[in-house]
Amino acid sequence: VGALGRGIITTNYDLLAEYCLGTKGFNYGSIREVLKGPNRYPYPFVGWRRPVALTGSIPIAKVHGSISWDAHGFYSDGRRGITGNALMVAPTQGKTIPSLLMPIWDLAASIVTGARRAMLFGCGLNVYDEEFLTLLKRGHPTLESVLVVDVDPKIDRVKQLWPNADITESK
Repeated sequence: VGALGRGIITTNYDLLAEYCLGTKGFNYGSIREVLKGPNRYPYPFVGWRRPVALTGSIPIAKVHGSISWDAHGFYSDGRRGITGNALMVAPTQGKTIPSLLMPIWDLAASIVTGARRAMLFGCGLNVYDEEFLTLLKRGHPTLESVLVVDVDPKIDRVKQLWPNADITESK
């Protein structure tokens, strides 16, 4: 999910967006934030002699956490997911958002609030993810158009979120 020109909001834990944009293309809400590195035996080996800083202008709000995050910060690899110590919210009913993720939710709110265009890319819009749907609805007053790219676009749910927006689908 992403508000075009304002940032990216995603529920995915993977590092796809980060790898596509590179450290000079995105940030997690703070430009020039320095990522933490591993304690020993760097994996991957690139970039460990110097700190890795996020200098890009595109904010990424990973509202359900990431395999590269834990309670101590953001890292440049997915090792937290491998070890089971990642800061992530499981895709289950009745989930609660940990307080450590609230700054990310605030970032997501700033991305969607006031956005004029949005693109939903492979977004299930699961009805049990009430907090996420409520977050997306914040764009209702100003959102003019939504491009939905999905094999099963769920246009009825998109219309419920943004009833006044021009909705275009692409499968």
